[in-house]
Amino acid sequence: MQAAVLARRAAAVLDFLLPPGCAGCGGATTREDGPAPVCLACRLGLPPVPQPTCARCGAPSGTGRAPACLECADWPSLVVGARAACLLGSPARELVHALKYQGWKGVGDFMGGEMARRASPHVREADLLVPVPTSLRNQKRRGYNQAGVIAAALADALDLPLLPCLERPRQTGTQTTLNPAQRRANVSGAFALAEGQEDAVAGRRVVLVDDVVTTGATIRAAALALAPGKPASVFAYAFARTAPVSQELSAGRELAVPEISVREL
Repeated sequence: MQAAVLARRAAAVLDFLLPPGCAGCGGATTREDGPAPVCLACRLGLPPVPQPTCARCGAPSGTGRAPACLECADWPSLVVGARAACLLGSPARELVHALKYQGWKGVGDFMGGEMARRASPHVREADLLVPVPTSLRNQKRRGYNQAGVIAAALADALDLPLLPCLERPRQTGTQTTLNPAQRRANVSGAFALAEGQEDAVAGRRVVLVDDVVTTGATIRAAALALAPGKPASVFAYAFARTAPVSQELSAGRELAVPEISVREL
């Protein structure tokens, strides 16, 4: 008992002398903020996905000039929808960067918890959560699959089964500088259902989990990989999604290649 009390006091003193930094803004966090390295201001400041959105894929409407949503027009009928917990603006962008490139694994726990708090019935009533796999090279470099970390926290928060049944046998380059058609080609055939996992997904309502959704090319590729297992449906859920080009222009921001290499969901 005394050892536990001493440990708590030592942690409090350490936090006072060297307050932990926030992965979103770099400011100090407190013990009241929780175990994840994200301060209260950043927790409350996650930008919402602007409305209106596509009823199927959740993409902001953008210019609204297209007769139908071009984001999900070529998705297989197996995919019933997709959503993101927030928009990929500050501080969400910095949190994604910290998880993927700075080794802040605890940020993924926060993301999964926040996604659980904002989850729709499609997610809460799922039979399985399936993280989108990263490449073996990225896995070795980071020490973890960021989607796996997020999915594990989401599964724990919602008490849902987690099944990492997808593999990424083909290495693909970054999607950052590619247009939508090139993105689709880049991830085409990149995923595969792991051997012996057909029965595990058969007839199940599957939720694909990842960090970011952009054009939805990865949703399409991952769903096609799951198709041989004959799941009942596939729904995609990400922590954040990118803003449409029209909104970047209307906000007066210059269009530039993002600082982070976002693998879209």
